[in-house]
Amino acid sequence: MIQFFEISGYWKDNKEEFEGFIVTNLDNPTEEGLYQEEDIFFYGLGEKDLEDALNNEDTIHDFVITNYTEI
Repeated sequence: MIQFFEISGYWKDNKEEFEGFIVTNLDNPTEEGLYQEEDIFFYGLGEKDLEDALNNEDTIHDFVITNYTEI
């Protein structure tokens, strides 16, 4: 099942905050009409991944997630 999440956080390099970025749990979502490809910030982040990354700077990503909600 495809899920979408809205995340907030900051960039590791300069600590600049962001909010309202959309991520999805699938690498290639097939469900049409919800979001355009350019609306998706990051693919392949499911809820477990988001929980693991929450307030954790020790990830492979260039950003830290400080909050997320399913949308």
